[in-house]
Amino acid sequence: MAFCFFTLPMEPTPAERRNDGLPVRSQFLTLLCILTFIGSALSLFDAIMTLVQTDSASATPRIERTYTPEQRKQLPKEYFEDRSAGAENMPTDPALIRLLSIAQFPYSLLTLLGALLMFQLRRVGFWVYVAGVIIGLILPIVLVGFGALNTSFGVFFSILFAGLYWLNLEDMR
Repeated sequence: MAFCFFTLPMEPTPAERRNDGLPVRSQFLTLLCILTFIGSALSLFDAIMTLVQTDSASATPRIERTYTPEQRKQLPKEYFEDRSAGAENMPTDPALIRLLSIAQFPYSLLTLLGALLMFQLRRVGFWVYVAGVIIGLILPIVLVGFGALNTSFGVFFSILFAGLYWLNLEDMR
């Protein structure tokens, strides 16, 4: 009877990752960056679309979860739909929506830029990302008030990601 002993490959330590003097990005940092690329790019696209089509966004219908499949087929298809789970609907005032999308644009742009820099293992990307998160927290409050925190919950995930990126700072130059 033959036994097969093998070990799963473990991720190398930062010292072992150095290959010809070039740092190698960890799998965890790569995953964080890719998730940030997706989230920030979608957020940037949403901010641009909302800025361009503010009137359409202000006419957003609230989707009720009680529709039957037949009723759902009869509903008009629209780009903007309020899928919020809370009792408070998405704002319908075009001026308020424009201000929220203006606040979302630099947040999305800076977090995307920061993730791109961190993907290249540049430490400055972490600080660009953190600046974007701070702007994403403060700018909606400044422009709209504390009610804006109801519609900008994505920033709170970015705070979590900033902590996870901080754990990978030693891999960046």
